[in-house]
Amino acid sequence: MYKVLIPVDGSTRCERAARHIVGFTKVAGEMEVHLLYVHPEVKDWEVKRFLREQEIEAVVSAQAEEALQASCNVLKAAGIPYVVHTVVGEVAQTIAAMAESQACDQIIMGTRGMTALGDLLLGSVATKVLHLVHVPVTLVK
Repeated sequence: MYKVLIPVDGSTRCERAARHIVGFTKVAGEMEVHLLYVHPEVKDWEVKRFLREQEIEAVVSAQAEEALQASCNVLKAAGIPYVVHTVVGEVAQTIAAMAESQACDQIIMGTRGMTALGDLLLGSVATKVLHLVHVPVTLVK
């Protein structure tokens, strides 16, 4: 079965990547879709000083749920089954590691995310992912 990874950050481009999959399944047939939300590790001592680890995990979980909602809705409406992954780590490396660990055949992702720097460039995360993986990457605007 063809496996696809869609990194999700809550941007409209990620929702478009999910819509791209809907069209893609009409051509490719049944596939296994993995939605991945990566939250950067919280290293700020000020945050850790005032929030317990469980509180930080709750915030990350809430942000993941919000970021994944639109893409999940698109896939659900199209009847496409999917698996959700939420990971804390460095974004590009985590995407590459997930694609490898799930034996994904392709990554479909937005060209820009929700970060300020990402809005200025093609997408620093997308560029890093292109250099880290050995599977095709489709960038959706």
